[in-house]
Parts: sequence; structure tokens; C-alpha cells
Amino acid sequence: MTSNIVKSVNAVTKAAKSYPIIALLDSLQQTIQSWFCKNKDMAYGTFTKLSTKYEKIMREMSTSLRNMRVSPANQTIFSVVDEGSSFVVDIEKRTYTYRILQVDQMPCSHALAVIETTTKWDPYNYCLYFYTRETYMNAYHCTINPVGNSNEWIVPRKLKT
Repeated sequence: MTSNIVKSVNAVTKAAKSYPIIALLDSLQQTIQSWFCKNKDMAYGTFTKLSTKYEKIMREMSTSLRNMRVSPANQTIFSVVDEGSSFVVDIEKRTYTYRILQVDQMPCSHALAVIETTTKWDPYNYCLYFYTRETYMNAYHCTINPVGNSNEWIVPRKLKT
């Protein structure tokens, strides 16, 4: 099993794998440097509460709320009927019939329907901190500096041996 980042690195470095080790490492460094720069620009260009990806997910889910019927069982437990199926949302415990709230740690469309109906809660308070714009910006706040020509490096004598 591989992650998306591993697949991305493998795809980008496919040709570079045949290079000598120094050229391979230089290629990897340049790739990561480029990715950080691009992602930093995207992060600092985001002006929503969540990063662009998760804000888009929230907006897409909120388009289906009109077809849902929310019925309170008490102040925190609700039944949400959507296309003939019924779901139970406990907004206080952050639980949901299909466990999407627990797994994704982001409100599903049924939880959003409850939140919109009651207006007591802010849907962003149900999102994992790692989905926020602040976290997105913090992930790319560093700069991957170019290393320059290795022939011009000043290497202490102790390290040369």
C-alpha cells in the first residue's frame, strides 16, 4: 500500500532514478522546493476558514441540504431523513449513523442539515483542526532553500574525512 505522496514522488523521479546519486538528490531537492513554493502560494492565497480542498467539500455537501428533513429527538439528537432513508445525528457527541463524523472529523451533509436547522452551532467547529487554513499555512511556512553548486560549499575539515 502506498500513499499519494509516494506515488507523486515516484512519478516525478522516474527518469531521475537512473541518475548518479548526487544528481538524483539534487532532482529530489528541486522537486520538493518547487512543491513547497507552489503550495505556500496556494495556502497564503486561501481566505476561507478551511483549506481550499475542505472548504470545497463543505460547499458541495451543503448543496444537498434542501432535500433533507430534520426532526429533533432532544436538544442534541436529531433524525435526518434524506431520500427515504433515516439517519441519526448526535451533534453533541459528534456521532452519526454511518460514522462519517467520527472518521473524517468533518460534518457530513446530514450533520450540516442539523447545524443549519438549529443555527446554534458553527459547522467549522466540527472540522478537524488539520483542515483549517491556519494549519495549511503552517505546513508550508518554511522555505526549502537551494543548495547551490556542491563545488562551492565550505565544508569544515572535520567533515571532509
